[in-house]
This record gives sequence, C-alpha cells and structure tokens, in this order.
Amino acid sequence: MRVLYIGMYSEAGLEGLESSSLAKRKDAAASIAKAAGGELLDLMYLQGDYDMAALMDLPSIEAASGLLKAVNDSGAWEDMMMFPEFDLDEGLKAINAVKSSYIAPGKD
Repeated sequence: MRVLYIGMYSEAGLEGLESSSLAKRKDAAASIAKAAGGELLDLMYLQGDYDMAALMDLPSIEAASGLLKAVNDSGAWEDMMMFPEFDLDEGLKAINAVKSSYIAPGKD
C-alpha cells in the first residue's frame, strides 16, 4: 500500500537539517521504509506549512503506523501525518452494501 507522509520539523530537527543534505535525508527515509518492510518511492522538501513529503510503499497499515510512531518519537518532528492510499471503488462498494441493509433507528 502506498502511504504519503507530510511533516514539519521541530526546532531540533531544523538545526540538524542544516548539517545534512537531500541525499542523506533520502538515504534515511529509504532506510526506515526498508526497516518497515517497504520502500521509499519519493521524498521532496516543501515550502509552506510543512517541510517534507515522502511517498512510501509499505506492506500494511500497521507498518505505516509503526513507522510514523518511531519517527515522531525521534523528536526531530513537530508534526507529522500519514495519509494511506484509499481504494475508492472498494469504499463505494462497501458503502452501497451497507446502505442496502442498514436500518436507521426509528425506521425498524
């Protein structure tokens, strides 16, 4: 499954970034993706409210959540969020299946 992470560095993270490089950060991101059983697909730095976006292919939502927790625990990030890929057709299929069998309170 593909997962998009966006993050905002903490002050400590920004200080460390000053002595790093894009190549080093890509290596670090590839390393954590591999440790979680996946791979880094892309990493980019942003201007605006968030500093970084990383796209990873990971084996499960549990692996994606564990990666997020470990990275947040490092103290280098003030805010990091993940956005797992969503299969719209499967979601719509589930919505329609439930709609046809759900009875609202007071209508039963």
